[in-house]
Amino acid sequence: MDLFLPWYIAGPLLGLTVPILLIFREKQLGISSSLKYVSSLIAKKIPFLNYQRKQDLWQIQFVSGVVVAGVFFNCFDLISISQIVSDEAYSQQIESIYHINNWLLFLIGGIFVGFGARYANGCTAGHGIMGVSQLSLGSVVTTVCFFLGGLLAVHFVMPLIEVG
Repeated sequence: MDLFLPWYIAGPLLGLTVPILLIFREKQLGISSSLKYVSSLIAKKIPFLNYQRKQDLWQIQFVSGVVVAGVFFNCFDLISISQIVSDEAYSQQIESIYHINNWLLFLIGGIFVGFGARYANGCTAGHGIMGVSQLSLGSVVTTVCFFLGGLLAVHFVMPLIEVG
């Protein structure tokens, strides 16, 4: 049984989520914005974080649902790395990277990525999906730069890296 939706179904479903949230809930889809909510619980004395949190509670519920779904799928072996990756060497490399002993590196990296996403007013997916759908010039320029950076890295940087 194939657990993945084909791109031609998953893409439009994700795309429809954006106007549904905007029209019916007047909310913007995004995960990185939940960092402000969590930070406001920890550092209440910072003026930027001292705001009415009730309006953003749904973001924590959304992020919690994503995490719970990931844990659920993992615990019941509904999806595994071997199902995602067919190449054995790549699969072993992924398993070593995502080993539980690397939790501190992921925590620190996550804090930096979260800070960067908030500083940039959203993450790559947020700008690409939500910002572009709202015709935000800043998001369009940002998304083009993400793609150009990725293309440059793949064509010019990756060939310089020796793969074991």
